Parts: sequence; structure tokens; C-alpha cells
Amino acid sequence: MEKIRLEKLKYPQLVTDLATQNHYLKILSYSLIGVTTLMIVIVAFALKQGPSVIALDPTGTVASVGQELHTQHVEAAVKEYLSHRYNWNADTVQAELKKSEAFIFPSLIGSFQKSMLEIQKYVKERKVSQRVYPQNIVVSLKEKTVTVTADRITEFDALKAATILKTKMTFDLDSPTPSNPWGIFFVKEVESGELK
Repeated sequence: MEKIRLEKLKYPQLVTDLATQNHYLKILSYSLIGVTTLMIVIVAFALKQGPSVIALDPTGTVASVGQELHTQHVEAAVKEYLSHRYNWNADTVQAELKKSEAFIFPSLIGSFQKSMLEIQKYVKERKVSQRVYPQNIVVSLKEKTVTVTADRITEFDALKAATILKTKMTFDLDSPTPSNPWGIFFVKEVESGELK
């Protein structure tokens, strides 16, 4: 009689091994996708925060703007404010005035926007452009006021006019922001004809 040798098939074991490996690969892939997504969210959040600005006092040490205020801080904030508030043309007036809102006390932004509507309308209709170059900035920390004298150059049509801008601003302190790292906010601004 002939002996038949039976061999145990290895296919079920191979299928089980492959299924186990496939399961581990899926777990690894989902984990990597999750980690990558988390990293992308963290990077996007970090980019949205913007840069951190550290105010320094004249000696080079970190200044706490809320406790110790120097005229240099106020002058720097005033120059930045003037560069947006008074330097524009018909195409950029709206964007520049929007940037200048970073220096207006938060509760007064609505009033500022209303007062700038007529200026925006006039500038766009007449195609006016304006540049201001500060000549003299006098800061009174005790009274929290700044008096600015600047050269103002206004252009419309083919005409150019050079005048003197005199303005007196009253400021207050609040929490610094990325667009206003000094924490200096203006609460009142009076231009030349109204100065006393």
C-alpha cells in the first residue's frame, strides 16, 4: 500500500501574518498622519501670532512700558502713527487709516472711523495724495500730551502744496499689541487751527 504524505498548508498562517502586519501598518500610518496634522496646526497657529516685540529702555534693558515710560517710546509711537494717519494717496487712504487705528484708544475707534469717512471720500473723489515729515515732536509725560510740527505736502491734479501741520495729541497707556508694541494710544487729536 502506498503511503501518502500530507503536508499542512502554510497559507492560513501567511494570511494571518500579512493581516497582522497590515494592521500595524495602518496604525503607524494613522499615527503619522495625526502627528503631521498636529504639527501643521501648531505651525499655522505660531505664524498667525506674529512676531514678539520687546520694548527696550535707553540703557538696553527690557522696559515695562506700563510702569516706566520714556519720551523715546512716545516719539517712536507718534512717528509710526503719523506715517499711517497722514501719508496716503487715493489708492491707499483706506488701508493706511485702518493701520492708524492701532494707535487709537480702543473705545474711540468707532468715532475715529466716522470722522475719517469724509476724508476718505474727498481723497478718492479728488485723487489727493499727502505726505508728512515730522520736524519737531514735543512730549509732556506729565500731561500725557504730544505736540507735533511737521511739513505737509499735498498733491492733487497737477498742483502741489506745502504747508505746516501742527497737531496736539493726548495719549494714554494700555496693553501693547503686535501693531502697537509701545502700548501708547491716542485719545484726542487737535489740528493747527484749533490749537490754543
